[in-house]
Amino acid sequence: MKKTILIIALALALMIPSSLWAAAGSCVQTPYNYAGGGFRVTLVCTGGTAGETGTIPTQTIDTDTMLLLTGIYYLYQVEAKPTAGGTAPDAGDVAVLMSGVDQLGAKGVDLIHATETRATFPYSAFMSSYAYPLVRSAITVTVANQITASANFTIELIFVR
Repeated sequence: MKKTILIIALALALMIPSSLWAAAGSCVQTPYNYAGGGFRVTLVCTGGTAGETGTIPTQTIDTDTMLLLTGIYYLYQVEAKPTAGGTAPDAGDVAVLMSGVDQLGAKGVDLIHATETRATFPYSAFMSSYAYPLVRSAITVTVANQITASANFTIELIFVR
């Protein structure tokens, strides 16, 4: 009896149109190693749809890329821009976390803009100055306050030796 009810419930769930299911946003991550010693990680993102309006899950730089960066590269700059040909995003905040600390020191507030490309350097709120942290642990990128559903934006993390 329980199996029958479970099968019927599953069948009914599958009949609901997929447009009614909220989809979380996502990003495609692409690393690029410059010949002169620089490194870039590009995150091309699409915000979530209804119910997940504009949000993307926390993005973690993949393990293979982290192996190349750790102990060798310094975070130099973070840039955000609307993705060409996509849905313009609303203003959004970007944080780049390493060991739970925002390496932008809140300088990522309003980094995402509907029409402009914006960039910032890492900032140490503790030292009240710009700083270039050595990559020493996993890097995660978070986006907050971007509320446009299905918005398209690109975030680039630039590293130097």
